[in-house]
Amino acid sequence: MGTDSPFWVPGEAELEAPDRLEDGATGLYGDLPPGLGPLLEVSAECVARAFDAYAKGQMELCNALLAEGMGAAGEIFTGLVERVTSRTYPYRVDSPHWVPFLTHLAFMVLDPEPAPPAPAPRRPIPPPAEPIDLVAELRAMGMM
Repeated sequence: MGTDSPFWVPGEAELEAPDRLEDGATGLYGDLPPGLGPLLEVSAECVARAFDAYAKGQMELCNALLAEGMGAAGEIFTGLVERVTSRTYPYRVDSPHWVPFLTHLAFMVLDPEPAPPAPAPRRPIPPPAEPIDLVAELRAMGMM
């Protein structure tokens, strides 16, 4: 967490993150096949940036970042979100926005709205048997 984050506490030691995950390094995610580190990295960055946007009240940006993570990493992103939103996940952000964000994250990623069913095709309205005189019809209704 950088010093530009509102959740950075002055005096805390800054941890230098490596530029890239080492090949096959998955940390807590040892069940992932080798080579998925970059997708996990993209997923984690999207979640972190979405949280930052959520905490700032930028819901549209937050949702766009979640959609970007889903599109870029798919199942890896979903797996990360499942773990982050799990009660057993050991890391929590000391922010009043964290728990509401987790709820929003789970709702948007793990329980997305299903697409509405396609409407039933309409039967075409058959043309009238005899031609209609529109002027006569409008006069009969008192509109002319």
